[in-house]
Amino acid sequence: MNNLTKIVAAILVAAALGLAFVAWWLGSRPPPTISAAPVAIAKASKQYEVLVAARALAAGKAIGTDDISLVTLPINPAGAYSQASSVVGKIPLIDIGAGTPITESGLASGLAVKLADGERAVAIPVDEIVGAGNRVQAGDYVDVFFTLKQGQEIEKTQSRLLMSRLQVLSYGAAVIGTATGGGSAGEMPNQQTSQSSQQAQSAPQAQVARTAVLATPVADVNRLLLATQNGKLTLALRNPSDAAMPDQALFPPPAAILIGKKDLTRDQQQAMKQPDNQAFAGMEMSGLAGDSKSALSRKSFNNAAVPSAAPRARGANTSGTVEVIRGTQRESVAF
Repeated sequence: MNNLTKIVAAILVAAALGLAFVAWWLGSRPPPTISAAPVAIAKASKQYEVLVAARALAAGKAIGTDDISLVTLPINPAGAYSQASSVVGKIPLIDIGAGTPITESGLASGLAVKLADGERAVAIPVDEIVGAGNRVQAGDYVDVFFTLKQGQEIEKTQSRLLMSRLQVLSYGAAVIGTATGGGSAGEMPNQQTSQSSQQAQSAPQAQVARTAVLATPVADVNRLLLATQNGKLTLALRNPSDAAMPDQALFPPPAAILIGKKDLTRDQQQAMKQPDNQAFAGMEMSGLAGDSKSALSRKSFNNAAVPSAAPRARGANTSGTVEVIRGTQRESVAF
């Protein structure tokens, strides 16, 4: 019995020694490496390519290829660009200092950048009839016809082509270069684009178009405004590849409201023909109408003196008074 006890005790001592060795071995091993540390270091060392201004950029002046440079930054500013093609030709809204990242919020956007030099965006009211059965879309080219009904200033009802080949910048909620929902078509995922197209085809138009914005030459803005206020407009769709235009040189230009000074030099007289100056000079309704009563009245009665039986005003000449007729206006003048 004593021998058995001794054997068991020896086994227990050996086991204790073995456990002690294992504990010493585990304690002498180096600590395990933490896998999160390299990831954090990698994130901290990540660099981004960002376009910055190579020199001070003035607001309202288009950006050229020499005005930008590509640098590497540890941060990626919101709305920053990394490709020169996305920035060249765009116009800053504010002055951008040298070395400052160029961001989307600092560049002009919207309908203004869709206009060519010398064009203005003009809104006109539309309905199903005016807009070719609401088949007009943003980006289409249209001819603008107008109709004037016979009235006090219009001798006969008339209709003619007002302006030709104007581009539609927006029609209702649809804007040129954007998707139906108003976001950029290039930025919308394919799945969302497909769903939006299916909804647009299956569901009726949520909002009926009430206005259309046309890219109008500045010299013709007065013409369009007069026709909008005094007549009925109709938009006629045309093929974008059809470049036919009426030759306005075959017809006499309408008289301007403001006449240039008498002592203008030759260069100043030529400057009067510039579109901006023509728009400033304005246009009368009689110039828009082909045959108006007011135009006939001016030809026949402008500055004409008709004897009047009205009593003389105090302080008037003893010769009497005359009635001067200018169009539909009458005025008694002492002479």
